[in-house]
Amino acid sequence: QLCINFANEKLQKMFTQAVFESVLSEYQKEGIDVGDITYEDNKLLVELIDKPATGILSLLAEECFFPNGTDASFAQKIKLAHARHPCFAEVKLDRTAFTLSHFPGKVTYQSTGFLEKNKDPLSQDLVVLMQFSDDDFVKTLFEEKQSTAMAGSVRRFKSAKFVGLIDGFRTSLNQLVKTLEGTKTHFIRCVKPNMDKKPDNFVFDVMQRQLYTSGVVQAVQATRKGFPDHLPFAELLSRFELVVPKSATNKKGADGVRALLSSAGVSDKEFRIGKTKVFLGVGVLDQLEQRRMEYIASKVLSMQMLVRAYNARKRLKLLRDEKARAAKAKAEAEAAARAAEEAARKEREAAEAAAAAQKA
Repeated sequence: QLCINFANEKLQKMFTQAVFESVLSEYQKEGIDVGDITYEDNKLLVELIDKPATGILSLLAEECFFPNGTDASFAQKIKLAHARHPCFAEVKLDRTAFTLSHFPGKVTYQSTGFLEKNKDPLSQDLVVLMQFSDDDFVKTLFEEKQSTAMAGSVRRFKSAKFVGLIDGFRTSLNQLVKTLEGTKTHFIRCVKPNMDKKPDNFVFDVMQRQLYTSGVVQAVQATRKGFPDHLPFAELLSRFELVVPKSATNKKGADGVRALLSSAGVSDKEFRIGKTKVFLGVGVLDQLEQRRMEYIASKVLSMQMLVRAYNARKRLKLLRDEKARAAKAKAEAEAAARAAEEAARKEREAAEAAAAAQKA
């Protein structure tokens, strides 16, 4: 369990370096003072376990070298060596137990069996048998161990070059860390939603505990202590020149950025200007974005007002034209009716006149 937790601590240290130290290096590259920005890491615990000569693993290897070494003497030795270490604590009622303050929390270890497991004695007959295995891969594994740590039991436990199980683990872990450090590392934190492995069941306490113990919350908190938003000068000026008077955006570069932020009401404590970027404090970018959206919204309202007025006038004109056409059609119909009545009247009069003439 100590090996597993130590491996997790080494990976956590890599995570800390990737998240925090990369940010601090960017600050320093841009000439930003980062003296007031601090973050929590596990450097002291890693040194407590892995430090040469006095680390817990080194003391374990040393105790395995002595013929009369015991688990109790090993526990006593690390207690004397690290009694005042902030990450180490004794278990008063148990001579063979000790407590380490890991990054996620405190863990108590029982040293009983540590020496035996580290020596990991393996029957020499079994080693020879595996060396003659028909499987080439198995044979290679045991030949390699035979040349390093799998020599005869007498030489293994009494040689000054004794290599225990923990030494092989440290070598493998250091090789893994070296390989990872040579790559462009990206971290993916997997969070278990519940302890029952059921879908669509998110337990807040379970997820919160994992976020704290994995260092994600600490990473966010440390980032928010500084200046989490970094923007190039040109991007800031082009995006937020709308929220300040035009007189404040006549300048370019660092002077233009400083003038824009001052006109926007951002205090000097809330931003830092580097060589090519501006570093904004917590909430400053949100504040600028809100003002930008308010400005755009006001212009949108003005545009909507103009469009609606245009549409209303257009609708009114259509209604007036329609009413005029209706009135014209009505007038034409009335005129046609009057003309028809007049024509009918004249026909009646002509008929009456013709009838009167015939009688006469």
